[in-house]
Amino acid sequence: MNFAKIHWGIKTLLTALAFFGLQCCSPLTVKPPAPPLDEESVASIVSDFTGQEKAARTLFFSGTLTLNNRDSENSAKILMIADRAPRESMGVCPYRRMKIEITHAWGKSLLHLFLEGQRLEILDFNEKRFYRGTLRSRYLSARIPIPLNEAILWSLARAFPAVLEHHKAVSFAGDRITLMDAPDVKVQVFDLYSSEPLPHRVFFSRENAEMIFSDFEDEAGILYARQTIFRSPGHEMSLTIQIDQMKFNTRLPEAVFEMVPPRDFKIVDLQEERLEH
Repeated sequence: MNFAKIHWGIKTLLTALAFFGLQCCSPLTVKPPAPPLDEESVASIVSDFTGQEKAARTLFFSGTLTLNNRDSENSAKILMIADRAPRESMGVCPYRRMKIEITHAWGKSLLHLFLEGQRLEILDFNEKRFYRGTLRSRYLSARIPIPLNEAILWSLARAFPAVLEHHKAVSFAGDRITLMDAPDVKVQVFDLYSSEPLPHRVFFSRENAEMIFSDFEDEAGILYARQTIFRSPGHEMSLTIQIDQMKFNTRLPEAVFEMVPPRDFKIVDLQEERLEH
């Protein structure tokens, strides 16, 4: 047996395998991060977002609300109706009035909520109670794991992020815009889709909460996300709204905002100094 020939053959085979292996395996490439947006692009995008958010004078939508936590998932039907605040008070609260109706899939009412600025009324059909108070009630913060912030509520209803008041808008990284209230104070962070300048993930710094917007649609020139996810890092939960139908700038009869408790409902005032359960 000629061991020299065998050794030469093995060496040749290994060399060939290595050559073809290198040819077939392309080197791993890491996509470099996108450069920060320039000032003109930042200003244009923020202006577009502000215009889109304020284009809706009235709105109503129907869809599905899903609440997820670590142990369970619950879904219900949701109807939201809202109109914008007068121009002179937009900076205080973006909406004038808002009504939220939550029902079982088969139609049984669960909760009706009415907001006028910070004033709040709740019809709880399970407890047969009519609650009256404000968004700042400790009762609500103890029971609802979502910061009841006017801008967040309007963003959920509008299916497009409210642009918070800020001193300056900057871009520290590609596809990201940060709204600053002071040199070192972040108010809001917008992560944009890389394919188009639309809001994807929006972080509300003061509330330590984020919203994710996806599947955008155009309704008469007004953009909205068919799916909105709210997540609060301080709570192990998420809230998802999937919109089936959305309408903007239609006349809303006054009757749609009425909250009339049934006669057998107990009226409960949500006062800060006295919490009734």
